[in-house]
Amino acid sequence: MAIKIKLYQHKRKDLQGKWYGRAVKAGEVTTKDLARIISHNNSVTESDVHAVIIALVKEMKNHLREGQTVVLDDFGRFHLTVQSDMVEKKEDFDLRKHIRRVLCKFTPSGHRNPFNRKLERPFCDDVDIERWKY
Repeated sequence: MAIKIKLYQHKRKDLQGKWYGRAVKAGEVTTKDLARIISHNNSVTESDVHAVIIALVKEMKNHLREGQTVVLDDFGRFHLTVQSDMVEKKEDFDLRKHIRRVLCKFTPSGHRNPFNRKLERPFCDDVDIERWKY
């Protein structure tokens, strides 16, 4: 299976008329779906897998709230960041007023190929891409 790419025309004045591709989402897979699939491929029950995933999410949330980066080996890194408004003076910055939202950032794990020094990311490499036909 491949990622489908849909073309869009830019609307910003400085980029008007230019085209770009965007990945088309092909549905989603839930925690229950993953638990069922993992249990079929291992000797662990579906309910055990589901319980571990739920516990992992809870612990990740606790550590992220403490400002820590959560690193899942061979998976990736998660950390929280914020979007904020700008102010003229440092003393004018109000956390409640100028922080717009908190975001969770994910960086997939990767390593450098020793031969060409290219960064390889298992989740992102070797993905087939096709043009969306609708």
